[in-house]
Amino acid sequence: MSNESYRIPQDVDAPIPIFAWEMTEVVVAIMVIGVGIIMRFFIPGLIAGILLMMAAKKMRAGQKRGQVQHVLWRMGLRLDPLLGKFAPRPMRLEYIR
Repeated sequence: MSNESYRIPQDVDAPIPIFAWEMTEVVVAIMVIGVGIIMRFFIPGLIAGILLMMAAKKMRAGQKRGQVQHVLWRMGLRLDPLLGKFAPRPMRLEYIR
């Protein structure tokens, strides 16, 4: 083995964002737009989806990675059933500070 040291980026395992948003935020916005289409409120659904994406970006600013998913999980939206088995409890509030 050589004595060379390597620098590994801190976000090497970070999920790939879609434009400036995490996948969780995009899925929730698409769900809101989809409900708007189903209920024949395409324009209000589109506006609500865009506002949701903007609010999620502001809410995520300065927070830890995965904070939006944690808040949605705490509100009762189960995005990933396996998350309950391997992730911390959703009512643990010290995750958000």
